[in-house]
Amino acid sequence: MIRLAEGVYRLESGGFVNSYLIVGDRDLTLVDAGPSRSVGALLEELQDNGFSLNNVGRVVVTHAHADHAGGLSGLLDLRPLKVFAHPAEIPILVGRVPVPSFRGLYGFLAETVAGQALPWRPVDSVLPTEPGSPMRGLPQWQVLHTPGHSAGSLSLYEPVRQILLCGDLMSNRGGTLHRVHDALNQDGGALSASLAKAAKLDVDILGCGHGPELRGGAFRHIEALL
Repeated sequence: MIRLAEGVYRLESGGFVNSYLIVGDRDLTLVDAGPSRSVGALLEELQDNGFSLNNVGRVVVTHAHADHAGGLSGLLDLRPLKVFAHPAEIPILVGRVPVPSFRGLYGFLAETVAGQALPWRPVDSVLPTEPGSPMRGLPQWQVLHTPGHSAGSLSLYEPVRQILLCGDLMSNRGGTLHRVHDALNQDGGALSASLAKAAKLDVDILGCGHGPELRGGAFRHIEALL
């Protein structure tokens, strides 16, 4: 577990994909649940650092891909939790519609590998959260709609300490921000607009869905990506 700031942590149990833990006044918020195979490791990571699933009040899903949401069903098997996502992602999370297919040969290969390596089950209930709607347990955080990678991709922004948790809006490889491969994005134009929106924020600490966090004037890295 890596401390980004007081009460904000990056969980390492998902391996190639990050989840985040936010400590609130009354309970804990988990941002993304990681892949299904990592649920046990996630629970151990929480316990090893003095936390417990019993104190988690909600899970916020940045988008409905198996590497970020696959662990939901395993967590819900252990304890009832409130799950929040953008309305556009809810039909996928509850199994009413499939995940939109990726594009091209690269997308086909990625989808095939993900289908085999990242199994997941839909969940029974997901609550909608949208920009401008306060979320119980996270009064200091703003919910941002940052579509492109998926139609309902969300980011979380804490303006006082200038922390942005951006899901797969960006990824950090070797200390340099990258767009996720275009074949894996649902709408490249929307992604570009979301990146431009993020570049206007004062971001000191950036946590992506993949790769380590960036600290100290992270907005410069976002500007360089543009």
